[in-house]
Amino acid sequence: MKLSYHTVKEAYETMKSEMKSIERRLSKYIETTRFLKAKQRVLNQYIHELAEVKRELTEKEKKVNKHQSYHASLYILERIFYITPDDNNSERTKRALDWNFIRCHHRWRIIKHSMMTKGGKSYKHS
Repeated sequence: MKLSYHTVKEAYETMKSEMKSIERRLSKYIETTRFLKAKQRVLNQYIHELAEVKRELTEKEKKVNKHQSYHASLYILERIFYITPDDNNSERTKRALDWNFIRCHHRWRIIKHSMMTKGGKSYKHS
């Protein structure tokens, strides 16, 4: 098989231009890959920051709910024991607490006694 110089040169030039085309496409592919990796890193950073903010928000919501619960409990205790937040007279507050405790304890004894008696018969607790 004889090949002419002209045919080989033409095949070589075709192959050379195809190689340059492949190199350009490869270069663009590498550039695009780097760009997309950078974008992916940025997106991952945003996702991480969003998750962190969401976690902080959840923690703050828990604290707010706990604070509201404590505030509601304090309001109820203030109404039950007649305590005012700016009450400077601690002796009066202490007497109010003692009186309410005695009154609640007395009520509990009456309820307990009525629970232990049934139809006029007293059940002894052993």
